[in-house]
Amino acid sequence: MSKIGLIISREYITRVRKKSFILMSFLGPLLIVGFGLFTAYLSSAEKEKYEILVVDESHLFDSILRNSQKYHLQWAPKDKSYTEIQELFKKDDQLDLLVYLPVNLIKTNSMTAKCLYKDIPSTGVQKHLSGIINEAIELYRVSYNKIDISTYKSIKTQINLDVVDIENQANKNIQRKAFIGIAFSMFIYIFIFMYAVQVMRGVIEEKTNRIVEIIISSVSTFELMMAKIIGIGLVGITQFIIWTVVTFIMSLTILPQIIPDKYNPASQLETDKILENSVTIDPSNEILQFIIYEIQWPYLILFFILFFLGGYFLYSGLMAAIGAAVDEEADTQQFLIPLTIPMIFALMMAGKVIDDPSSSLSFWLSEIPFTSPIIMIIRIAMGIGDSSVEVWEIILSLFLLIITFIFTTWLSSKIYRKGILSYGKKASYSEIIKWLRS
Repeated sequence: MSKIGLIISREYITRVRKKSFILMSFLGPLLIVGFGLFTAYLSSAEKEKYEILVVDESHLFDSILRNSQKYHLQWAPKDKSYTEIQELFKKDDQLDLLVYLPVNLIKTNSMTAKCLYKDIPSTGVQKHLSGIINEAIELYRVSYNKIDISTYKSIKTQINLDVVDIENQANKNIQRKAFIGIAFSMFIYIFIFMYAVQVMRGVIEEKTNRIVEIIISSVSTFELMMAKIIGIGLVGITQFIIWTVVTFIMSLTILPQIIPDKYNPASQLETDKILENSVTIDPSNEILQFIIYEIQWPYLILFFILFFLGGYFLYSGLMAAIGAAVDEEADTQQFLIPLTIPMIFALMMAGKVIDDPSSSLSFWLSEIPFTSPIIMIIRIAMGIGDSSVEVWEIILSLFLLIITFIFTTWLSSKIYRKGILSYGKKASYSEIIKWLRS
């Protein structure tokens, strides 16, 4: 085995044997799924019933009662003023909300209703109240203008809009697919920085222990840097594979027990089964069918691996240079911030990309190497060859990512060569520029 192979093997084996790696490899998916389910539970855990006091000066609800199991409306005493009713609302612990409908509410579109609260209601509650008020106003105006209610109901419609690609009419509503891309981009973000930082810490540790002085007597600094990057990268790929397998097993065993209404082992899809003799999915569950059949999984997984590797090599090379330039991890902050900004910016811009995946902003963010691992995987999830991203854009993005990686690795190797044997002096940007020029 070559010297570089020995270093790669050492970096890989020493890390996969650590208890922390083994624990996180198997507990990581459990923690992520558990956190997701817990978050979903908290999001759905709303107040079961709202007692709502209504001050109806507009007489909007005189003949219309809008009670339900969750929302119970009661009318405020008519012999009391609005100010007095507010005091009554404050003292009554059974009341949750106070809705005030001003007298001119039904006569003008510029008036607003008010909702006073003790504990702020969720947006869902606010939307419900707005809905029933608007509906009551519409019905009042229908009655006032002597329009037949059945005629009004036949005119008032609500439709769903399918956004369909003219070239491929089976492809529609591509924005929904972006949420899968968001999940993959978050994995890329987490894994890139988690393992790129390990490269930096490993360099700092070897530099501090003076082990590096022995190692570079046998290999060049560039070979050492690349071997460390490749070895730790293989650790990341190994952990991702383990996470994928564990998550898949969980989806077939644990999740059906936690959310049985989403899975139906006895049902059979009319189309091909997902893995013979495995758990099948209820055909009535539109979301699961959408995830399985509308996402281009082979392409998504392939390009996920390629962009993860490209992003990892790009950032880990720069992290290795930072590790070589400093003596302690505390000194790395001034250099880490400029590296983290592009990836964070890409995550912040994800919403804009989802709204308009074919825009110039989406194109350039998916081509710039420092943001492309995040943005391109979102566009790929939305569909290759459709209105989201073309094949040539993906090839160009990968080409630019590889070229930038090679260039930054060359720059990093110059910093690494000078900084790895530099002790006792805090590196500055001016010092690093001198190393690059030498």
